[in-house]
Formats: sequence, C-alpha cells, structure tokens
Amino acid sequence: MPVSHLKTPAMRDVARLAGVAPMTVSRALGGHPSVRPETRQQVQLAARKLGYVHNFVARALLRRGSRLIALVVPNVSNSVFAETIHGLEEILQAEGYTLIIGHSGYSKEAEEKLVRTLLGYGPDAVVLTGFTHTKATRTLLRRARIPVVETWNIGAKPLDVAVGFSNFEAAKAITRLMIDRGCRRLAYASGTQTDNDRTQAREAGFRRALNEAGLAVRDALVSTHAMELESGMALARDFARMRRMPDGLFAASDIIASGFILESCRLGIKIPYDIAVAGFDDAPLSNAVEPRLTTVHVPQREIGRATAQILLRRLAGEKNVPTQRDVGFKIIERASTRLED
Repeated sequence: MPVSHLKTPAMRDVARLAGVAPMTVSRALGGHPSVRPETRQQVQLAARKLGYVHNFVARALLRRGSRLIALVVPNVSNSVFAETIHGLEEILQAEGYTLIIGHSGYSKEAEEKLVRTLLGYGPDAVVLTGFTHTKATRTLLRRARIPVVETWNIGAKPLDVAVGFSNFEAAKAITRLMIDRGCRRLAYASGTQTDNDRTQAREAGFRRALNEAGLAVRDALVSTHAMELESGMALARDFARMRRMPDGLFAASDIIASGFILESCRLGIKIPYDIAVAGFDDAPLSNAVEPRLTTVHVPQREIGRATAQILLRRLAGEKNVPTQRDVGFKIIERASTRLED
C-alpha cells in the first residue's frame, strides 16, 4: 500500500523543529540518561508533530528483514483475543517470524503510541484490531509501506487487508433468534463502545433486527458496560428492581451475559422463563454456566490463522491477495433461550 506523495520525516527534520542537534534527537528518543527531561519532552513533541518514527533496529538487520510482526489488541486478558494470538503464532512461528504484542486498552490514542513505538523496531507487517484508528496512526502505517491487517471486523474499507466477520450481521442474526423465541421487550448490554467499531456494529445489528420485526427499540434498556462478570451481575440486580423486567437480554460479550446468569440464579430470576439471555463470542464460560448460554460462535483462532496466511502471501510478494477475508460466524442456541430445555 505505498503512498508515494507522503514524505517520511527524517531525524534532521525533528532536530530542526526542536532546535537541537540530530545526535540529541537520537539520544532523547532512545532514552539516553544524558538528555535533560525538558529537552526530551521538546524532542518528543517535535517527533509527534512530524509523525517521525525512531528506528531502534540496526540498518543491517533491516536490510535482511526483521522477521518481526507487530500486533496490537485491545487487551490480552480476554480469551477471545488470546485465541487469535495463538492462531497467528501457530502459522508465523513455523515460518521463522516472531510476534511483538501491545494492548491498547480500547483507546485509539494508546494504539497510536504503540504503533509509533512498534514501527521503530522495523516490523515486516502490522496487525491491528478493528478499523478505528487516529489519523496519525493511518499516516504512520501508510508511510511504513508494509502489509497491514485489520482483524475482528469486515465491511469498512481497510487500510490494506481486513480479516474477520460482520459484527453487524452476527448481532442481527442472534437478535432475530430471540425474537423468534417470543421475546418482544428486548434489552441490549454493550461492551466497551469507545473506539470500538465491533461493539458499535453489534448494537446497530440489534437495532436493525428489532426495526425489521416491527418492535420498539427501548433506549432505556440499551446500556454500555465494561467487559467483566460484575457488569452482568450488576445488570441482573438492576433488572430485579424493575416493575416490568425485559423478556430478553442480548449481551455483546459472553462475560457480561454469564455474569447476568450467575447473579440471576442467586436472585431467583428463572432463565429463560423470566428472561431469555444470549451472548457473543462462544467463550468457554458460555458452556459452563447453567443454563448454558446461547451465543454467537466466532472462529477466534481462525482469524489469527487466516491473518498469518495472508501476511505470508503479501511478504512473499503476491499481488492478487484479497482485501477482505470473511471467516464467518455461527449461532449456537443453548438452554438460555429455549423454554423446552
């Protein structure tokens, strides 16, 4: 994805803007203790303004290729991303590549800082999560002229290549299932929405399914939560205090949905008789709670494997690599939405 009109800033450009010598720039960005804090800050500000990426890798190593693949995920504690990482490593390690991993905490600004740092190590390619990035991140990646894969979503125009599935269609499909099972007063519990195009698409799919079925979208029953068990548990307590509880809950994460089920059992809320519940991801927890959780199965490891395979094709110089790879999804219905169970 080369962009010829973008001029890559050099160290001397940073030095000129910061009013220091090029050697001072090198030392400041390399963390040398001889540089005063105010000078380091001045140099870092100049580097950010110019979009300069400091190169930590020896030129000789870069000429041979770093054999590094940079990966940025929202977090490393969520098992769904862990599976994607395993899929990447399974393919890439066999070809002699090493992953360097950073987590952004669902912040596009944090992602920008990570990308800026990781590019300094001269990776052969970059893997990101989703399509939401700062303008500076997009510019940095275009200037790098290396393969970039955005994962866990498809639909938008990718920077280079996208590997994932339609979060919108998946959410719409599972909401339709709940409607088919008799739910008419549906609630939606989103995961983190800020800088997260995946959960935004899931809410859009939920709303579309209700609209197409002629059902009202009750904004008071649409909420956003941290992706934690406690979020679902708190939601169950909130529902128990309602004069009229929803008859269905779709949570954009199995973790939230499982927390809801666990607390509902403690409160005496019967699932699915009082309220049907569905989640998203088909995490191991979804098959461990009782009643077992209806969910959207996402081929998490396959996202990593497909990403690695596409990267290897790009790095080998192939020209006809598709810009989107849809790994699909599957609705898994379990007892949390089936009255007969």
